Amino acid sequence: MIPLCPVTLSMINFLEVSHISFIAALGEKGKEGLVKKRTGSTRAGQAGFNCCGCLTGGCCVRCSYFCSDVVWSKWRNRWFFVKETCFGYFRPKDGVLRCVVLFDQGFDISSGMYSTGMRNGLQIVTNTRYLVVKHPTRRTAKEWMTYMKRVANDSARDFTMPNPHQSFAPIRPGMQAAWFVDGASYMSAVADALEGATEEIFITDWMLSPEIHMKRPAIDGDYWRLDKILKRKAEQGIKIFVLLFKELDFALGINSYYSKQKLVEQHENIKVLRHPDHARAGVLFWAHHEKLVVVDQTYAFVGGIDLCYGRWDDYKHRLTDLGSISSSNCSSVNNTTIRKPSTVVELDEGGTVANLLRASKNIAEITALDQVDRKLPTLEPGDKLLMAAAQKLASTATKNESEEIPENIKKDTPEMERKNIMGKIKDMGRDLKNRITLNEHDPEHRIKSSPGSPGYLSDDEKRQSGCEKVSEKDASSPVGVMSPPPFKSKVMFELDGQAKFWIGKDYINFIVKDFTNLDMPYVDLVDRSTTVRMPWHDVATVVYGQAARDVARHFIERWNAVKLEKCRENLQYPYLLPKSYNDIRIDNQFLNISLQHVTCQVLRSASSWNCGFIEQDYVEQSIHEAYLQTISKAQHYIYIENQFFISLEMTNPTVKNQIAEYLFKRIMRAHREKKAFRVYVVMPLLPAFEGEVGGASGISLRAITHWNYTSICRGKNSLLSRLYVAGIKNPSEYISFHSLRTHSLLNGVPVTELIYVHSKLLIADDKVVICGSANINDRSLLGKRDSEVCVMITDESFEEGRMNGESYPCGIFAGKLRRYLFKEHLGLLEPSPHRTPVDVTDPVIDSFWNGTWRWTSRKNTRLFDEIFRCVPSDNVQSFVMLKKFLEEKSLAQTDPEGTQKALHRIEGNLVDLPLKFLCSEVLTPPGTSKEGIMPTYMWT
Repeated sequence: MIPLCPVTLSMINFLEVSHISFIAALGEKGKEGLVKKRTGSTRAGQAGFNCCGCLTGGCCVRCSYFCSDVVWSKWRNRWFFVKETCFGYFRPKDGVLRCVVLFDQGFDISSGMYSTGMRNGLQIVTNTRYLVVKHPTRRTAKEWMTYMKRVANDSARDFTMPNPHQSFAPIRPGMQAAWFVDGASYMSAVADALEGATEEIFITDWMLSPEIHMKRPAIDGDYWRLDKILKRKAEQGIKIFVLLFKELDFALGINSYYSKQKLVEQHENIKVLRHPDHARAGVLFWAHHEKLVVVDQTYAFVGGIDLCYGRWDDYKHRLTDLGSISSSNCSSVNNTTIRKPSTVVELDEGGTVANLLRASKNIAEITALDQVDRKLPTLEPGDKLLMAAAQKLASTATKNESEEIPENIKKDTPEMERKNIMGKIKDMGRDLKNRITLNEHDPEHRIKSSPGSPGYLSDDEKRQSGCEKVSEKDASSPVGVMSPPPFKSKVMFELDGQAKFWIGKDYINFIVKDFTNLDMPYVDLVDRSTTVRMPWHDVATVVYGQAARDVARHFIERWNAVKLEKCRENLQYPYLLPKSYNDIRIDNQFLNISLQHVTCQVLRSASSWNCGFIEQDYVEQSIHEAYLQTISKAQHYIYIENQFFISLEMTNPTVKNQIAEYLFKRIMRAHREKKAFRVYVVMPLLPAFEGEVGGASGISLRAITHWNYTSICRGKNSLLSRLYVAGIKNPSEYISFHSLRTHSLLNGVPVTELIYVHSKLLIADDKVVICGSANINDRSLLGKRDSEVCVMITDESFEEGRMNGESYPCGIFAGKLRRYLFKEHLGLLEPSPHRTPVDVTDPVIDSFWNGTWRWTSRKNTRLFDEIFRCVPSDNVQSFVMLKKFLEEKSLAQTDPEGTQKALHRIEGNLVDLPLKFLCSEVLTPPGTSKEGIMPTYMWT
């Protein structure tokens, strides 16, 4: 038997191989070898001895080399490697990865005495790293330099050469993408993607709630709860990496520390980093704001939806979720009748917890409907969550306890009882499966399928229903988003009001009460028997292939920068490597959604503090650049949904982004050319800050409101004022600002609440979509402030459309998204025999702009004001008027019968943004308040 040759460092160096040489996902083997790396050269300014800066000037190169490299520096052996789009090094003795550097537009490599102080040295510089390495001979140093330059100009060219919009990533033709409107479909798709992961998962969020249910109602118990999904995948060997924004505790209550602890305790394969450490990083006001989920570096979700409380919603935008035993009593804006509220079922003397649970499917606490006037009790850690809906049940459930507990105090569900509840819910889920299967034989509910259908049906739903993909027109089903098939709509409707969609902290109204005590997830923030939730409207996308690799590359760059800054020596938190861009294996049925062929570019706002750039002045603001270019090139219309609209003229020293400036120029061009051009803007009626508009607690709310109105219509620098001064006497022929509002019944009383528009979306000409996490303000767009990620998607497939009455090639991706949003806001997703059909094909023609969109918005606004006396309103222009306005009773209080008739006339959710609201008041924070002490740029 021939003895095996022992593996030694010399042998490995001779063969130029390592444990990453032949990993197919990382691409070609590349070049590898043993080098000496100067310690402290990982980041500029840390390399060697600098003598307080004396050696950075024009002193002798040899003296600088002698002091920096011979006297004060050490050289260590490192195994250096170069891959297709990155390079780095290992520690030879144990193979631990010590550095990963991505090729970028700042890449440069040089050799020689002037650069390194030695003939056989190399200096390698990128936007994030600075390395000095030494080779055995001058010849090998030149070989390495030649090879790295060849890679930079070949496989890494997409990242070393300038890209459009000054982005780190190129434009990618031939990509596949889909979109999601509202959190229900998005979270369901993310859950399916996580479930299908085979190698790794990347997640980054501004806020993450581990206990959030990704699919609802939770008929499968906690199977689709986020932390349970991640634990299940980690146990299968999937590596999970999570980046969270580390907030200032006194400023925000999102409790990222709890989220981290909750996740890392699930399994050792789940790694969580929080950033920034504010004091050390010198970052006090800015946040990591992007919302990304990347699976296997092949499927990337990009949008404005955090995986956290309050974000799950659908087009119905329900206001109530009482969790009653009876059928649904919530009247949505799209329903034709308002149902009277049903009462809580009282238990007989022999009633048991199990009997009630079999009927109700409740997961968390149920608030009794007959306790409307009681106050929400103060909850302490350790309190148990009451599972009953009747007072008799409370005494039954607690009869074995030594101390009597007041009936109206909520308690945490004991662990074993909670498991029992989930078991019962699963039993009820099996009953639903039987009902769904029976529906297959009902001709009325039989499902047809067709290739390329835009309908979405998850694997889990297929298992439950046994049906194939749903074929639906884009009139009611967006690309990549499901509109429930008939049988599923029936089941979901019957569950509505029975099984809770929003459990514990997930039921929230941000203006009434912001997040607190997030470590008690099953305890309500507000009393849902007296307070409606705030509906949430949002948009997100998913991209496949090379574009997803670009999203993953951004995450990897951020992760590695945080790893270097916070846990450089912690081997439990590894550096990440980008995968090859060649031979990407894509499963088109991965999510069972209809994908469109598009051109895609990943955009971001990035700077030194959030991406680890060496130069403090180096900034990427490609999102801003893409917005400006898209606005400038738009030919027919621009549709904007955004959480904010804070943008002033170019010369304004306070607000520096140029969104409003470019909108002004584009509208003026249309006015001069006498051509129809429309700008739709949909934004929230009020910012989602806790507090009363006219009270001492509403300072932050009023501050954001001030900057929104200052940008839109108040003062000489506002957009509408500038248009009027420039000669456009009726700016509403070109641009119109709108919001969303809905109504329902709570305990038989008509109620209303604004729908919070959280989208970060721009659509232009039914051809271009920009969607992601960036708001229209300086925080998101300037690059140096909040970190953001968006995707710019341009259609490659077209269908027949119309613009201003003329035939027009309409992009399938952008056009279907725009039409779906129009139908949702106008209340057209559910056909009604009482409404005249509305054609949303042409967004420019006057009959739609004035005759449908703006007319419906004005009518809804008037009806909401008449019925509910809503705030904000154009009828309230000062705090004195606000007080009087709130003291007067509304029609909903004085004439319930008339109210129901008037509610039938409301069509959809679209309302006007009240541009005169509090126009006589100064809304900026008082100088004596803590908000007034903050710098102005924190609000903009």
